[in-house]
Amino acid sequence: MDKTTFEQTAARLRPLILRIGRDFFGSMDDAEDVAQETLVQLWRYCQQLDESRNVEALAVRVAKNCCVNLKRRQHMTFVRGEEQLRGAATLSLHPSPHEEMEEQERINALDDAISHLQPRERQLFEMRQMEGLSTEEIAQQTGIPKASVQSMIAMARKKLFNDMTRRMKA
Repeated sequence: MDKTTFEQTAARLRPLILRIGRDFFGSMDDAEDVAQETLVQLWRYCQQLDESRNVEALAVRVAKNCCVNLKRRQHMTFVRGEEQLRGAATLSLHPSPHEEMEEQERINALDDAISHLQPRERQLFEMRQMEGLSTEEIAQQTGIPKASVQSMIAMARKKLFNDMTRRMKA
């Protein structure tokens, strides 16, 4: 998918993504955060998107994952804030710039680790993790036996885990 097509698709999907975020959080501010993060993630995979994939379904899946991730970050920030409140009487609902930078470094490291997977492993891993397809659906779409799909995804996860562990120790 080229840049122009992505921009048109993004404009068409943005109201749907906003609605998902608003329904999840009940807040337009959080919905805007979800929409922006979803579109950024879709942009990262723009080169791999084509007309044969259901981009709308992928956008919905990514938006829901972004909602869950944002909710987790908010919860973790709230828990940390409560701990700080006990000691310093301050409560922060937003991660610090340092925490945001660390999170971005982890995301970049994971993206880099994913890029080092074998092409077929990367494809199957992304179908499972990004698109949320079941092993059976992946097997049907790719023509690969279900057991092989499971093995290849497990191997990809193991490689990513080992790579990320190595990076975190460095």
